[in-house]
Amino acid sequence: MGVLSPIMDYVVQKEYGFPAPSEREKLGKALKRYQYILGQYPNRADIGEIKFGMADMLVGRGEGGDYKNALRLYNNILEAGASPYLTARTKLGKAELYVPAGKIKEIADALELCESAAKNLGKDLSNFFVAKVIIVEADLRMTRDATGDHARTFKLFEKLIKNKKAHWYFRARAALGIAELILYHKPNKVGEGIKSCQEALKLLKERTNDYFFFKTKVILAELNIRRGKKDDFARAQRLCKEVATAKNPFSDLANRAKLDLAEISKNPKAKKLYAEVMESEALDPYLIAKAKEIEKTLMQKEKNKWAKRK
Repeated sequence: MGVLSPIMDYVVQKEYGFPAPSEREKLGKALKRYQYILGQYPNRADIGEIKFGMADMLVGRGEGGDYKNALRLYNNILEAGASPYLTARTKLGKAELYVPAGKIKEIADALELCESAAKNLGKDLSNFFVAKVIIVEADLRMTRDATGDHARTFKLFEKLIKNKKAHWYFRARAALGIAELILYHKPNKVGEGIKSCQEALKLLKERTNDYFFFKTKVILAELNIRRGKKDDFARAQRLCKEVATAKNPFSDLANRAKLDLAEISKNPKAKKLYAEVMESEALDPYLIAKAKEIEKTLMQKEKNKWAKRK
C-alpha cells in the first residue's frame, strides 16, 4: 500500500473498529464515506478536494481497478477547473499513475505533468507534495531509462536524501533508488548500494508491510550476491526467504526473490524454485528474461554433473 498525503492519512486513521482494522479496511471505510458525500452533495464547494482525497486513497490502496478510478477522478478535477494548488497536486497524482506503465509516450506526458505541478508547488522540501513530485519524476525517468535520465535521477535522489526536512518515506525511496541505479549501472560501487539499502530499511521501519520495504530487501540481496564476499550469500538467502514467504500481495517481488534464491541454490532446490515462478501468471518481462538466464544456468549445471559422472 502506498503512502497517503498527510490529510488523508489522518482521515483514514480516524476509522475505528474492533478488532483493530487493517489499513486496507480503514481505507475501504473512508472511501465509502467519501463516496456517500460525493453522491449526496455533488455541488459542494470543496467537491474537488473530496475527489482528490478519494483518488489519493485509491492509489494508496492499489487494488484491482483503483488506479483506473483514481485517473477518472483526477481527470474530473482538471476538467472542472480548480485552484492552482489543487491543480498541481492533481497533475502530480495523475503523473504517478504512469510510473508502472512504462510506455514512452505516457512517461513523456507524465514528466510534463510533473514539471507543471512543480511550478505551483514551490521548492520547500518539507512540503509533502514538493518532495513527492521529485520522487515521481525520478521514478518516471528510471522507468524510461533514456539518455541523460540516470544522471538527472541520481541528482533528484541525492536532493531528497540530503534534505532531512523532506518526508521520510520519499527519502527512503530515494535511498532505494540510488541502490537500484548502482545495482544496474555502477558495479564498482556495490558497497555504497548496500549502505543505501540499509538506510532505506531504517527509514521504512514503521512500514514493514510496504511494497518498497520488500523491494529494498530484494535489491539488498541482489547487491550482496553481486559483491559475493564472505557471508554475502547467506545474507542474500535470508533476505530472499523473508520476501518469498511473506504474507503480502506483491507477487512480482516474491517471484524475483525466488529466482534470486534459485540463482544461488543447489539442485534440486534451485529447480523447484524456478518451477514455482514459471507456474505464476502474468510475469513481468524482466522476470521472464531473468528466468530464462537461470534456466540456462541450471541446464549447464546438469550437463556438467553428467560430464563428471562419465
